[in-house]
Amino acid sequence: MFFLLPVMIAFRSVNAYAKADSSGISSDAPENRILAGTRWAPFISSSPETSLIMGAQVTHFWRPILQPDSERPSSIALTGLVSLRGQWRISSQYDLYFNDFTWRLFGNIGFERFPLDFFGVGVHSLSSPSERYTPETWRGSVNAAYRLLRTPQGAGLSAGVRYEARADRILSRASQGILESENITGANGGVMSGVGGFIVFDTRDNVFSSWSGAYIEAQSTVFTPFLGSSFSFLRHSVDARYFQPISLFSMTHILALQGGLTVIDDRNNGTNTALNAPFYALPSLSPLRGMLIGQFADRTAAFVQAEYRVPFLEIFEAVAFVGAGTSSPNLETLTQSRLQAIAGGGVRFFFDPNERLGIRLDIGVPIGGTPRLYFTFGEAF
Repeated sequence: MFFLLPVMIAFRSVNAYAKADSSGISSDAPENRILAGTRWAPFISSSPETSLIMGAQVTHFWRPILQPDSERPSSIALTGLVSLRGQWRISSQYDLYFNDFTWRLFGNIGFERFPLDFFGVGVHSLSSPSERYTPETWRGSVNAAYRLLRTPQGAGLSAGVRYEARADRILSRASQGILESENITGANGGVMSGVGGFIVFDTRDNVFSSWSGAYIEAQSTVFTPFLGSSFSFLRHSVDARYFQPISLFSMTHILALQGGLTVIDDRNNGTNTALNAPFYALPSLSPLRGMLIGQFADRTAAFVQAEYRVPFLEIFEAVAFVGAGTSSPNLETLTQSRLQAIAGGGVRFFFDPNERLGIRLDIGVPIGGTPRLYFTFGEAF
C-alpha cells in the first residue's frame, strides 16, 4: 500500500474529468461535464530492466460539449521519469481529434538516456552473457489517421500515414564486448528516419482493460537515406488482440489473446546480403512477460500469449497467463527456430472501476529461467 496509495490518489485526479464535474459529482449532462483542464500526477512503477521508476506527468485535455463518453478527449501530456539504475526520460505525447472524430493526429517526441543490456542477435544469443551499453536517444513520431468506418463499439476502422525519426548516440559500451569487437550495425548510433502507413480495426469495449472486442493493427515503414536516415530497411508489423467474456458460476471471466509479428527487411534485391538495420531496431520477445528488452532480438520475431482474467470484489482481478515466441534472421526460417515460452500470474487493482483504470502486479517466469516482477499501470495488452 505504500506504493499504491499515492498512485491511486494521483491518477484519480487525472482521470476524474471523464465522468465527474469539478465538485466530483458524476453526471453525463453537458452542462456538468468538464470541457477542458490540466491535471498532474506523480507515479511509480517497476520492471526487470529498470528496478524502481519514479516520475510525474502533466496532462492538458479538452473535449466538445456534446462529445459522447465512447469518444476520448484530445490531450497533450508531458512526462518525466528516472529509475534507480540511472535511466531517465523526458517525453511528450499528443492525441488530437478533428471534424467529429473523423480525423486523428497523434504521436510523441522525447529525449532519454537509458542504459540497457545487449544480448547479441538471434534466438541463441543468450549462450553468452549480456553486456551493458548506454544510448542517448532523441525520438519522435507523427501519425495522421482517417476513420473509414464507425462501429457500435470501439473506434472502428481507420487508416493513415506516419513519419518516425530517431537519433542515437552510444555513450558507453563494454570494453572488448560484442558491440565493440563484432562490428554490430548501430554500435556507434545513427539516425533512423522513415515514412509509412497503417490500418487499425478496433472494436474493444474499453481501451484500458478490454472485456470484449478485437484490435488489429498492420503497419509498414520504410527507412531510407532519402529522408536523412543512416540506415536502409523496411519494417512490417502486425498486432492482433481478441477479448472474449465467459460466463461461469454467475460471474464474467475474460479470455484475452494476443499475437504479434514483426519483420525487418534489409536484404539487397531479395538476396541475403544484409544492409544496415541497427541492432536497437530489431524486434525481440519483450512483449512476453519474463523476457527482457532486446532479448532474442533478430530481423523477424513472432509471439502469442493468452491471459485468463477473473474479476472479484468489484475492484480486483486475478490473472494467469502463458506465452511463447521465437525469432530468426528471416521469415522463411522462423518456424525452424527454437521456441521460447513463459508462464505467470498476477493481480489487478482498479482504482477507477468505472473507467477500468488500474495497477497491475505480475510475475512472469521464462520456462527454465528466473522469475521477473512487473509493477505498473494498465493491462499488459
